[in-house]
Amino acid sequence: MHKIGLKDENGKFYFGWYVVIMGFILMTFGYACIVSVSGVFTLPVTEDLNLQIGDFVVWMTIQSLAGIATLLVIQKKMTQKSLKPIMIISAICGAIGMIGFSRSTELWHFYMFAILLGVCMSGLTSTPCTVLATNWFGPKVRGVALSLIFGGTSLGCMIIMPILNMIVVSHGWRMAYVVIAIALLICVPLVLIFAKWSPESRGISRMGDVENEVVIEEKDKKGIPFNIGIRKVSTWLMFLSGALLVVASVNVLLHTPTFLVMNGYSATFGANITSFSIGLLFLGSIVIGAICDRGHLQAAAIITSILFALAFIGQLLIPQLGMAGIFILIVGYGFGCPAVNVISPIIVNHMFGEKDNGRYISYVNMFISLGGAFGATLIGMILNATGTYTVPFMVCAAFIILCGIIRAVVTSKRFKYKAVNEKE
Repeated sequence: MHKIGLKDENGKFYFGWYVVIMGFILMTFGYACIVSVSGVFTLPVTEDLNLQIGDFVVWMTIQSLAGIATLLVIQKKMTQKSLKPIMIISAICGAIGMIGFSRSTELWHFYMFAILLGVCMSGLTSTPCTVLATNWFGPKVRGVALSLIFGGTSLGCMIIMPILNMIVVSHGWRMAYVVIAIALLICVPLVLIFAKWSPESRGISRMGDVENEVVIEEKDKKGIPFNIGIRKVSTWLMFLSGALLVVASVNVLLHTPTFLVMNGYSATFGANITSFSIGLLFLGSIVIGAICDRGHLQAAAIITSILFALAFIGQLLIPQLGMAGIFILIVGYGFGCPAVNVISPIIVNHMFGEKDNGRYISYVNMFISLGGAFGATLIGMILNATGTYTVPFMVCAAFIILCGIIRAVVTSKRFKYKAVNEKE
């Protein structure tokens, strides 16, 4: 199906858009509610249980490492028969983990249940949603589809965060964790109904394919086999670029409010700036996805890296520039951070075609998880050593620039699968 629209060739609403809506909800409940809104719980939990904040937030590192271990196990099992069971089991694990959080009274309880949240993150959100979007949408519309799905982490966060905050204030943090558990259980029937593997499974054509291109069965998909691609230096550099990006992105959310307070702004103002940046990310993701769909992947990869690096430079200049620096931060984050979840999976298709897509994407997300697991700790250590945010933010900007250089290379025609294939 070459024409991009809302309906399939039979005149019915294209089922792939239901998959996108499902993915948006899964990213909201299974990603934003676990990671993005975690700051809502930090002070209430630590004050109530008399815990050190530094000790409590270790659960996020444990969750990330558990997610990496989960991806190592399931990356070979992302197939038509097994994907849906993996997603359902992961959603249930997440619900149990959140119920566990709601009943925890000791620090080690949070550490233990964080393992289940790691399973949920890897088996329910980014990786399976990316695989499904890739199956349902061809290159002409894949970027927009992915941007709408991953908008669940930004737009969803803006909606969910104040709701959970009100629940914490009115009913306590334990009840707020229970609400998240219920939301994760809602994901189970959504997966059962809408997690269909591909258009072929429903007897329709895929939307967004290149004109005159024949869509082939899963077993016949063309591309570089994983066991060959994994041996290439360029592949590992591409994986590394994702980790470098997340080292930076996680620190925008963690340190921007504190940095603004240290420079004379109120805590409420700092929280609002962070929230607005996350909201703009939804629009930025759609814009960057549309640029990729028009065949400008390399340009999008370079532009997002430049803008993301500028976000940290703008932040460093806030003491001198005031609101102008804040504006650079917001725009740089909103239109630079799509490099993480929108551009990363598209690069996979660019470099390797569609064969073994799930395994490549699993490794991309493993490295993204590594960046999330150790990025905050690394920047925190630099902050403690220097006593200022100048060096940490410069390190983040340098990481992003290095990522931009890597991606400028791997998104070139030299590393494009089709171009290599045609020469052969």
